[in-house]
Order: sequence, then structure tokens, then C-alpha cells
Amino acid sequence: MNRIILASHGGMSAGVRDTITMVLGELPNVYAVATTRDETESVVTAARRLMDSFDPEDQVFILTDVLGGSVNNDMITLLPDYPKTELICGMNLSLALCLCMAQEPLSPEGIQEVIGQARSQIIDCARMLREREQEQEDDL
Repeated sequence: MNRIILASHGGMSAGVRDTITMVLGELPNVYAVATTRDETESVVTAARRLMDSFDPEDQVFILTDVLGGSVNNDMITLLPDYPKTELICGMNLSLALCLCMAQEPLSPEGIQEVIGQARSQIIDCARMLREREQEQEDDL
């Protein structure tokens, strides 16, 4: 089974999980952990607790928010203990949805394809519209 841990600063991970539930319904394999100002459990302890509960054959994806941020750095420390774990930084809803919809474990190429799809969703829409308007004016 694919397991997805959303890890962030503040409420981002819970918000992404809530939106996934709104779009796809309740998914028992998607989890949210976070670093907060009033945390009672560190984000790395929460992630480790979850990962210890998974079947060793599960493929685990951890999505983090900021490269080099404390959450990402904490999650990196887990990788030696959990070899079937993929850590992907730059969490966005498109990335999370693609991983949630994957029914089978993903190959390294499949993971790169999902990341590429998520990247393609980052668009400067205002610029795109201005360029289209300019093209239409040029065609006149």
C-alpha cells in the first residue's frame, strides 16, 4: 500500500489533507503532521510513530513544504531507518492528489512523472492571459 505523510509548518499539511478528503473522500492512508508553536509532539516523533505502524512493505511518501526548512530537515533524518520512503519537497495539492490516486507502488520514473505533473500546475495565470491578449492583438 502507498502511504502519504503530509508534513509542514503550521496548518498547511492538515489543510491539504482536508482538501484531499473533500475531492477524493476519506483516505485512510493519508496523514498530516506539523510543526506548531504549541506542539506536544515533535513532527519527527509523529512521523516516526506513523511509520512504525506501517507494514514494512508499504511504499511511504513524505511531502514537505520548504526545502531546507526544519520540517524537511527533520524528515531527512528518517530516511536511513525507512528505506522504502520517498521524501519529496515542494508539497502542493496537485502533487498530493496524484500520489493519493496512485493504486500501485511507483517506480523512480513514475515518481518523477508525478513531480513533473505537479510542477506543470504552477502557472503565472496573469502573465499567461496578458500574453494571450497580446497575441490576439498582434493577429489583428
